[in-house]
Formats: sequence, structure tokens, C-alpha cells
Amino acid sequence: MTMNRRDVLATGVAGGALWGTGLGNAQAQVVPPVSALDAASLAIVRVWVPIVLGESALPADPTARQAAITLVAQRAGELVSNYHPFNQASVLGLFTTLKNGPQIFNPAFPPTWEAMPAAALTALLDALRLSASASQRSIYSAFMGIIPNAHYSNPTNWPAINYPGPPSIK
Repeated sequence: MTMNRRDVLATGVAGGALWGTGLGNAQAQVVPPVSALDAASLAIVRVWVPIVLGESALPADPTARQAAITLVAQRAGELVSNYHPFNQASVLGLFTTLKNGPQIFNPAFPPTWEAMPAAALTALLDALRLSASASQRSIYSAFMGIIPNAHYSNPTNWPAINYPGPPSIK
């Protein structure tokens, strides 16, 4: 079947009439956020948030700081849940590996991520960036992709970077 110009115009007019009567209005459905990351993975993200973002991106007040870190971790889980299944599986595999603790990188490290000093985490992040191993560089890339995106996708953080928000049509 081929459509000519008159058919296209008629379809547009009919659609406009339907929309104008209100019959074409679809109700937005509010869906609660879904996290692709489990509790253990979110705990790992919470440890890395201050290291990746740096001190200046987080509030100084300890309560507000912890709330901001928790929110970034939650948004990171939501962000990963929106990835293509192949990419999502890669990230989930990375967190499965990281759940073994920091000793997978160095036996001298503490057994849990929460016990790692900030200086050691910073050094490890830099070592991951410079590693000759592609799998270790992928961990660095994942952290540097997920955590800043989770943080700066939140409109409440835009004023700190002088971002007015997306353009709007008026």
C-alpha cells in the first residue's frame, strides 16, 4: 500500500481532531524506580561515590553527605536498570567480582570495601585507570561512567555546575 500526500494530510487532520477532543490523551503511568543493583552492589557504590566525585561535589554536613551518597547509589542502580541487557549484564558481572572485596586486588587490603581508607581507594582508582589489564580498566570506566552520571542526572545538583537544565520550548 502506498500513501499519497492527501492520505498523509488526512491522517494528520484526524489525529489532530482526536487529540483536540481529549480522546488521544494518554495518562502517564508512574512507575516506581527499579534498581538493577542488589544491596551489596549498592553498598560498594556508596563506598566509591566520595572517591569518584571528590569532596567538593558532596555536602559538608555529615547527615546531608550520607543522604547524598545514598541517593547517588540509588540513582546508579536505576541508571544501570535502563542499560541494554548486554551492558547491564556486564555491569552486574563487574559487581559480582567486586563483592569478593578489595583483597582481589591486593591481599594486604582490608577484607571489606567499607574498611578501605579513602587514600587507599583513591590510589586503587588511579591504579585501575592505569592498569595494563583491560578488565581492571573496565572497572575504572564503569565507576567513572555510572557514578558521575547518577550524581549529575539529579536536577538538584545542576546549580553547583552552573547548568541551567535542558532547553525548553515555550
